[in-house]
Amino acid sequence: MKKKIRKISVLLSIMLTFVFISNNAYAADRHGAVKTETTEKKWTGISADIVLPKTVNVVGSASYVDWYLGLGDAVIESGISRTPQGYKVFLNSGEKEGGSQYWVSEYDTNIKDGDRVALKLINNNNGTVSLYVNNVLRYTKPVYKPSRLAQFDIVKMVQGVQDAGGSSFSQASFSNVLLRADASGAVYTPFDGKIPYKTTRVDVGGNNFTVYSHVPLSTSLFAQ
Repeated sequence: MKKKIRKISVLLSIMLTFVFISNNAYAADRHGAVKTETTEKKWTGISADIVLPKTVNVVGSASYVDWYLGLGDAVIESGISRTPQGYKVFLNSGEKEGGSQYWVSEYDTNIKDGDRVALKLINNNNGTVSLYVNNVLRYTKPVYKPSRLAQFDIVKMVQGVQDAGGSSFSQASFSNVLLRADASGAVYTPFDGKIPYKTTRVDVGGNNFTVYSHVPLSTSLFAQ
């Protein structure tokens, strides 16, 4: 009888461990976004204000939510993220493929919930890209394999999350979105919905966003 009870206890322990691992493996993989991008390769940069959410809850030490601009089909992404510790400004010009020299991310204690922050991401047409924050140059980075980014390419605005499913934020909205139409930055075109675009929900968690408008992109995020 004791052996039978011991076997049952072992089986129950194995089953509970399996359920725990399975649930955590599922929950730990929410990496999603909503993305609005142009469909024509006609642009050398993009600028926009981001009105940050008034309420943000980031759950998990390695978790974050973010609001950023992008260039091309290549991974050129730059903007603002929020971790449990606060807001960061980042520029990714190919870190996943090329390594840490193509990435910078730093906390900015001046950025608070509900702030309006002006962002501008441009292709310098010399193998580098630059991020401006509130009209001040913040970062310039080389592009990993610059040929991946055409002089004139698509541009995008994105709102995203990576966490275990518990994070959320209230409405966050891009506004005053302008598309850089020449190499010098003398010509900007308003992104007002008349320019061809597409909006997509990306990866696991993309469906956890409520979308209020596509152009300019405005969303909120709810916990799973």
